[in-house]
Amino acid sequence: MPETILERAKGLQGETVALRRWFHAHPEPSFKEYKTAARVREVLKQLGIEFQTAGETGTVGGIPGRLDHPVIALRADIDALEIHEKNEASYRSENDGLMHACGHDAHTAALLTAAKILVQQKDRLAGTIKLIFQPAEELGEGAAAVIGSGLLDDVDAFLGIHVRPGLPGGTLALQAGPVMAGANSLKIDVWGKSGHAGRPHETVDAIVAGAEIVGALQTIVSREIAPTEAVVISVSQFHAGTRDNIIANHARISGTVRVTSEEVRRYIAPAIRRVVAGISAAHQVESQVICDYATPVLYNSDRLYPIVREAAEKALPEISIQGVTAELGTEDFSAYGKIAPVFFAFVGTGGQFSIHHEQFDIDEEALAIAATLHASVAINYFERQER
Repeated sequence: MPETILERAKGLQGETVALRRWFHAHPEPSFKEYKTAARVREVLKQLGIEFQTAGETGTVGGIPGRLDHPVIALRADIDALEIHEKNEASYRSENDGLMHACGHDAHTAALLTAAKILVQQKDRLAGTIKLIFQPAEELGEGAAAVIGSGLLDDVDAFLGIHVRPGLPGGTLALQAGPVMAGANSLKIDVWGKSGHAGRPHETVDAIVAGAEIVGALQTIVSREIAPTEAVVISVSQFHAGTRDNIIANHARISGTVRVTSEEVRRYIAPAIRRVVAGISAAHQVESQVICDYATPVLYNSDRLYPIVREAAEKALPEISIQGVTAELGTEDFSAYGKIAPVFFAFVGTGGQFSIHHEQFDIDEEALAIAATLHASVAINYFERQER
């Protein structure tokens, strides 16, 4: 019997783990992933895979098959987070204040392993595979930068994979429709009149007005949006004042809006402006609201879902597959949907700590599963086109 994709991925597990641990130990911030990109390119060269650069740290490799089209792109993100790691593993971060706390080290290693598998299966490929190693996902700007390079203009479908600690190891989560939120940035400035803290009646207190705005914003979600909708307005920063005995004349409130429906997004921004304007009038302050579009909702393609599901069931027959409830984290993978249909899958990694936690880590058995899913979806995509 010929070796299956999963058996090949398991046979490469030692190399995959070594790569993942190297990436984990050498995290780099968004758009500054120089050593990471160099290591990725080194592996691609070893495999004989030609690649082009997208900016300084983005890389797009290509595996040609029998035909130029169709083209499917497999994507991994490569940047880390500004978090001080508190794990004591041998592969803990060597760059103080930076950590792969979102699994991008695993994504990169798994896609490189998939590339090793796929380059040996070129005769089976009835189309072309592009391998995207994308910078700056954490800024929400990396996908747009790669798209701007023009290297993906001919892509017909995109697949992305993310590790998920909320899922047990050995589990996949696949779902058509919205799976991750779209975001708007939120910045609110409030201007009042400063004065002595012992004579508040002679001032216009920006902090009092700002505090009421923070509380009132939550009533938009709780009283104006249907409870069945997934939406959140989170105030994450409130800056005001210079010292204890001066009433503040300015407050800056900032945060984020997350939605899973474009209809709700269209409602939210005007509602925020209305609430802020009303409270500002009541407190006699001036205000300004900026609630700009940041990232689109990530919608998994209905057309790609059966292709991904079938590939998973054939290549990973022992794996539990479940649906996924849309979550309010964002992913700039959604930007690729402007070019072609996209699908974003989740691989369970177990563990007690969530992504973006200083003790986040993964069950490394998920690496072989992610690599297998990448490779099997690409092959199944081409086979489906020929049926």
